[in-house]
Amino acid sequence: MDETDIQDELRVFWQQQAEIAVANFRRKRVQAEYLPDRHAARERILSLIPPGASIGCGDSVTIQQIGVLPLLIQSNNHEILNPFDKHEDGGYKVLGEERIDLERRAMMADVFLSGANAVTLDGRVVATDGNGNRVAAMIYGPRKIIIVAGVNKLVPDLQGALNRIRQIAAPANFRRHADKHHRQAYYGLPCVKSGRCVDCAHEERGCNYTIIIEGGRIPSAQYPAHHRQRHNILLVGESLGI
Repeated sequence: MDETDIQDELRVFWQQQAEIAVANFRRKRVQAEYLPDRHAARERILSLIPPGASIGCGDSVTIQQIGVLPLLIQSNNHEILNPFDKHEDGGYKVLGEERIDLERRAMMADVFLSGANAVTLDGRVVATDGNGNRVAAMIYGPRKIIIVAGVNKLVPDLQGALNRIRQIAAPANFRRHADKHHRQAYYGLPCVKSGRCVDCAHEERGCNYTIIIEGGRIPSAQYPAHHRQRHNILLVGESLGI
């Protein structure tokens, strides 16, 4: 027996944690499920997207790691609206007014794919943006919103989610943009310099808009069943994203 191999124990633990969150989402009328790994998550995402649907994307390392976008592109069956498509050197392909227009179109796509900064055990998705285009689409606009999060995003409650964003997600994510996407100004952010949030007023601050998803509407004459089923939360039994 290899006492140093604790992967099975961790897998069971994280599944138990994820299932607590899933049960609480469902109690609040939000569709949620647990997938054991990125391969199962990829297949589930593909099954949720209707043929011919337009697909918008948020900036998500998780979605990139799962590898679903190349398959959707290869299918040649969807219009992919991805403002964050990049050249091999990490630079964005679309900039300026064209980028803004693409972000707006992505917000009204049939399906929107996104990660999350934190997911709480009591059934909340919490996400923060600098520009707001991703979090806006996560709330309203697309007919179907698929939010994917690794178990590393699980936290006990709302305060834990906000702490995770400020002390982990934001500093690491902005350094990612500086290092990999040529956002040189991000090196000046206090959180990038120090590794912790100081609630700055920097002109390049990336924590300007925060949303909380914590419930769904019941079907009614105003809000039919398909509207209730817009949000699909996929919790994946791996560490994904930042």
